[in-house]
Amino acid sequence: MNAIIIEDESLIARELQHKISTVAPDVRVMHVLPSIKTATKWFLENSEPDLIFADVQLGDGVIFEIFDKYELKCPVIFTTAYDEFAIRAFRANGVDYLLKPVDQGELKKAIDKCRIIVESRQPYPTD
Repeated sequence: MNAIIIEDESLIARELQHKISTVAPDVRVMHVLPSIKTATKWFLENSEPDLIFADVQLGDGVIFEIFDKYELKCPVIFTTAYDEFAIRAFRANGVDYLLKPVDQGELKKAIDKCRIIVESRQPYPTD
């Protein structure tokens, strides 16, 4: 599975990337995007990933600005220090809502849920 991380704190992003590679070596983190601005540009220029890991509060705004601009279909695992955005997160393709520091066991469970969603998608017809 191809994934992106949207996280403005580089240390936390590296830690998350390490935990992902430990619990799900088949998940390839293609990019770490540090802001709403860079994520918006990335979505304009790239195909949607299989999975998104997203912090809620970024230096230049709240992650939901992305979901207001783009109709994304892929599952999202929210990783955040704030618990007050949980309901809004589930309305934006949220599969799980993990509070920081992210627990590896909970991360594995969340990725496994996403794997089921991604693998059950029907391919687009070719004709």
